[in-house]
Amino acid sequence: MSEISVLLPDGSSRSVASGPTVADLAASIGSRLAKAAIAGTINGAEVDLSVGLSNGDTVSVITADSDAGRHVLRHSTAHVLAQAVLQMFPGAHFTIGPAIEDGFYYDFALPNNATFSDDDLASIEIRMREIMKSNQPFTRSEVSAEEALAVFSLQPYKCEIIERVTSGAADGSDAAEVGDGGAVSLHRNSDEFVDLCRGPHVPSTNRLGHFSLMKVAGAYWRGNEKGPMLQRIYGTAWESKAALEEHITRLAEAEKRDHRRLAVEMDLLSFPSELGGGLAVWHPKGGIVRKLMEDYSRHRHQNGGYQFVFTPHLANADLFETSGHLHFYKDGMYPPMEMDNGTYYPKPMNCPMHCLIYRDRQRSYRELPLRLFELGTVYRYERAGTLHGLLRIRGFTQDDSHIFCTEDQMADEITSLLDFVISVLRKFGFEDFEFKLSTRDPEKSVGSDEIWEKAT
Repeated sequence: MSEISVLLPDGSSRSVASGPTVADLAASIGSRLAKAAIAGTINGAEVDLSVGLSNGDTVSVITADSDAGRHVLRHSTAHVLAQAVLQMFPGAHFTIGPAIEDGFYYDFALPNNATFSDDDLASIEIRMREIMKSNQPFTRSEVSAEEALAVFSLQPYKCEIIERVTSGAADGSDAAEVGDGGAVSLHRNSDEFVDLCRGPHVPSTNRLGHFSLMKVAGAYWRGNEKGPMLQRIYGTAWESKAALEEHITRLAEAEKRDHRRLAVEMDLLSFPSELGGGLAVWHPKGGIVRKLMEDYSRHRHQNGGYQFVFTPHLANADLFETSGHLHFYKDGMYPPMEMDNGTYYPKPMNCPMHCLIYRDRQRSYRELPLRLFELGTVYRYERAGTLHGLLRIRGFTQDDSHIFCTEDQMADEITSLLDFVISVLRKFGFEDFEFKLSTRDPEKSVGSDEIWEKAT
């Protein structure tokens, strides 16, 4: 019997009988790995266990207790959720159902604009467990766009995704659903249920089961508030009962410390519906807390060589045209106000106004670096579905600064700035930090490549 050789993650090679799958490789390594395996990677691409291997492939086995494995579990569970909903709610349309951090969701459009109830979630869970117990195998196939449109002829959202991909208008989520290239990827786990999906998935539905449906929320199709409102079911799925229970316990503990709940219990602030979504008022007790935080911020900035400035809450549209913000970020700004002497916008950021202060007169190099600082209140039109207490809000006050310096001062200023920011955050009790650097977006940036390369 001929053999092939594959390369394992540790750099070693392994010989297996000709014509093997990822599952066969796992079994040849050991029974424990074969039992834990739910998917694999071949040359860096995630695949189902049933995919065949070729000589020289670099292969790894994905187990349920890894991050990649949990992603596969959650995506597979999302498929079973969609299958259960379509069985229980005739005429329902399903859209997309990705795995997300710690869970998954699926969006649906129910007939007559109906909504899911808490009782519905309990019934859907029961049906999902029946599907899982029936041990339905996940199988992948590729078809043409025309064949895919025929398969989903009664599912308009799926047809839209297929058409966007084949027309070249797809975004990243579309490609994740369908695949890139000419063929459309499908995954079935019964004769009656098929979904658009690149995979991979667990071998069979009986590999699932440690899950819970969490809540229902409204969600606009493609996040467009002018589009259809859908029903989104959120769930969580894990590799074991113990892992699921530990997650549920963490959520319960986090709920006790949720700032939205504590704000009400401690009479700190509120979000009156009369104000509109994403807008808060601070109560006297909250005002004390906020004043202490702001006073400390001002003290630290003053000692750090920053100079205080104040700018208005709105500005003429010409300013945001000049800065580029209106062209690049108009969708995130509040609508304009037409006045007798022009068009005005509530400011979404302080940057242009700080630039005006710097530009007001001729500057000497001896003034640099010039560090301007304000506690500036800004207004951004966040979509309703993204609002989350004070963490995602439409009107908020930024601890904001802008530094004007020469190119040869940049490195020292960045070092000083990061030390300053981390020091302030640590005073508030934060110890774990994640830094995200915004590099150049060719569609939303001005300036030369050389300036951007130097700045980055």
